[in-house]
Amino acid sequence: MAPETATLEEFAPAPEVTHIDEKVIVSPCAGRFLPLPPEVFTTEGEWVEAGQPVGAIQVNDERVPVTSPHRGWMMGMLAVIGQPVRSGEALFWVRGR
Repeated sequence: MAPETATLEEFAPAPEVTHIDEKVIVSPCAGRFLPLPPEVFTTEGEWVEAGQPVGAIQVNDERVPVTSPHRGWMMGMLAVIGQPVRSGEALFWVRGR
């Protein structure tokens, strides 16, 4: 008589579904972080759309735009103005829908 075989699904519980509303906007490159001026963009509490400019990275004499890949409420700025940042470093925190 052959032993019974069981599948992994019979032993493992169903995976948990996790939905995370918090997202970050990251630096597209290394350089110095410059947010948009307050007259143009307010960091906390403002609604942002995907593709909306939120700042720039100063690289030598060039400014590389930072745009939000997410839509949602801007919860805060995570970098200091003028701070050197690396590519992929979190600059803003957004709570999406």
